[in-house]
Amino acid sequence: MKAKMKCSSCGAELDNLSVSWGKKQWLYLVPIMLLGFFPLFKMTMFKGDPSKEMSISEIRKQTDGSTIEIIGLITNTGSHDWTSTTVEVEFFDSDGNFLDEKSEYLRSDIKPGDKEHFKISIRGADEKLSAEGVEMKVKVAGGRTSLF
Repeated sequence: MKAKMKCSSCGAELDNLSVSWGKKQWLYLVPIMLLGFFPLFKMTMFKGDPSKEMSISEIRKQTDGSTIEIIGLITNTGSHDWTSTTVEVEFFDSDGNFLDEKSEYLRSDIKPGDKEHFKISIRGADEKLSAEGVEMKVKVAGGRTSLF
């Protein structure tokens, strides 16, 4: 910005007045900008995938009348703490055709290396879900991890 100005104390006229940042000021600004972008970078690049960091084992199916219960164990093999984990079970007939699905939300926190039991109850289940040859696929469908 260039302008002609008059000095208020001595009355001298100034021809050129330049206001700009020097190299030192820009060098101070770079680390501040990097610190500001770090949370955004961490949210997008390092948030983790619950289906890759958690595994399901010891799956059992119990039937009592029209109620089906799927019981299993979920293990956090990753490096993130997981909350609000969703476990989903899908049912397929002997030909591989999709029949139904049910998901259950786990309220407990699962820290790295922890194991947590879960139970998915299906009340009033259709008879075809408990028939012979019905295959179940149980998987982790989602979860949340802390950003920091």
